[in-house]
Amino acid sequence: MSDEVKNAELRIPQSMVLSVLFNGAQTFILVIVLLLCIGDPVAALNSPTGYPVIEILRQATGSKAGATVLMAMLSWNGLVALFSSLASVSRLTWAFARDRGLPFPDFFGRV
Repeated sequence: MSDEVKNAELRIPQSMVLSVLFNGAQTFILVIVLLLCIGDPVAALNSPTGYPVIEILRQATGSKAGATVLMAMLSWNGLVALFSSLASVSRLTWAFARDRGLPFPDFFGRV
């Protein structure tokens, strides 16, 4: 992807560092909020769903519908991130094949 960025030698490292900083800060806030909202930690660990975060959200909202909506919002973030990862990996594979760094470069290097 760096082939398409202007001033790549500066912008790519900046985006990598800022991504780690922003995502780390947001994750820290999410963990603090979850820890402050947890009602019964034993019930969360022994959740029938197998996912303690769902039980924490159910305890915090007091309803299954509220926990479902909040879990859907969290899952949506993961789905959006999946597309970015797929774009990055496909471009990386193409670049390696273009430079003859993969087996069958003619197959993988075709756009």
